[in-house]
Amino acid sequence: MMTIELDHQKKIPFYEQIYKYVRNEIKNGSLKKNEKLPSSRKLASHLEISRNTVDMAYAQLVSEGYIAAIPKRGYFVCELEEALPRQPLEDDWIEEEDEERNQYAIDFSPNGVDMDNFPYNQWRKLMKEVMITDNSELFQSGDPQGDREFRNVLRLYLHQSRGVNCQENQIIIGAGMDYLLLLLGMLLGNENKIAFENAVYPQAYKVFQSLGFQSERIPLDGQGMVVEDLERSLCSVAYVTPSHQYPTGIVMPINRRLKLLAWANQQEGRYIIEDDYDSEFRYQGRPIPALQGNDRKGNVIYLGTFSKGIAPAIRVSYMVLPQSLYKRFKEKFSFYSSTVSRIDQAVITRFMKEGYYERHLNRMRGIYKSKHDCLVNALKQFGSRISIFGESAGLHLLVQYHGEKKKEELLLFAKNQGIRVYPLADYQLEEGQGEPIFILGFARLSEEEIEKGISILRDIW
Repeated sequence: MMTIELDHQKKIPFYEQIYKYVRNEIKNGSLKKNEKLPSSRKLASHLEISRNTVDMAYAQLVSEGYIAAIPKRGYFVCELEEALPRQPLEDDWIEEEDEERNQYAIDFSPNGVDMDNFPYNQWRKLMKEVMITDNSELFQSGDPQGDREFRNVLRLYLHQSRGVNCQENQIIIGAGMDYLLLLLGMLLGNENKIAFENAVYPQAYKVFQSLGFQSERIPLDGQGMVVEDLERSLCSVAYVTPSHQYPTGIVMPINRRLKLLAWANQQEGRYIIEDDYDSEFRYQGRPIPALQGNDRKGNVIYLGTFSKGIAPAIRVSYMVLPQSLYKRFKEKFSFYSSTVSRIDQAVITRFMKEGYYERHLNRMRGIYKSKHDCLVNALKQFGSRISIFGESAGLHLLVQYHGEKKKEELLLFAKNQGIRVYPLADYQLEEGQGEPIFILGFARLSEEEIEKGISILRDIW
């Protein structure tokens, strides 16, 4: 039996203490490949805690790929590509055109957020406090990378919430993801060939295409980008969304992450771009730690945004560069002016430092989970006519239709009833020959709209 000593004085939940203990035992090699873990019932009895607590810890470990659940046999340690260093891991998307969106009564868009629950009062209060100080410095251009205080607050948040390891000087603040991708493209140089997941986040693909990059879309399996296909592609940069693949919802487990890092380590000048676009919203277990936290060689470029956590109109995103690329940035691009208002930076800094951001995220997780559950329950009306995928996190899920109707028919029937859904094929280089799959977002819709929209789709599909 594992000798886990739970600290009853800590504010860290027991399930998280168990999760961290087992994860670290696997990472440092104390728990070996295929070794069986005690059942949740036995471990709960041994620790004198609820079995549900152990189940939550095991579920998180399964989600991240550290252990596997084998029916009627139990939980077993997965094989890792390589041993990780003995170091504990601490714990914009493009908007649709309004004119096109307004053609539909109910739009299951995967973009956008719920603005009905934006903390307007707190935001106005902080804006007033920032402006009342008569700080003329806020009207100057400021540091090209973003204000130092903001970057320090962001560094601490990323380390605590996502396991990102960096210094504040590695962080660059930008007005939206497009700007940062353009800057990153110039930093990397278009002599590099870039690999994208297939299905792909189209805006990133378009930005790098516009900069003259050669690219290749790499197939996905149930664990994310297939590294063997990546190796054959002769690409030197890989663009991935490992914590919640967009748009399929796949979570890349730890073994695949290590294979991806090993690919980057094999050759000088290889980089992984980790787009962590909606990591705050996960409905089963705790958020999946960032791939960057396991990078010990400086091969991962980490991207994030406040578009999902606060609002798209904030237009504030951030990039964490490896030290090698940061030096290149300082040498060649530090003359660029900051693209984000220092007033906005000051407001977000206070929003985070005073705890408003964490409280807002916690509240929105509850709201989005309620909408998520409403959508999943409404889809049960279809019975065996559909299958649901990617529903454990994020603000959208995938629905595969089982029936004789073709994708074009289903889209037309939905459009004629004022319902908009999004075919997965629009995000793929080559359309699959199987049954049609659709992306259904729920962030912008009320629960009443979700139920009404799904009821209409059930009748016409």
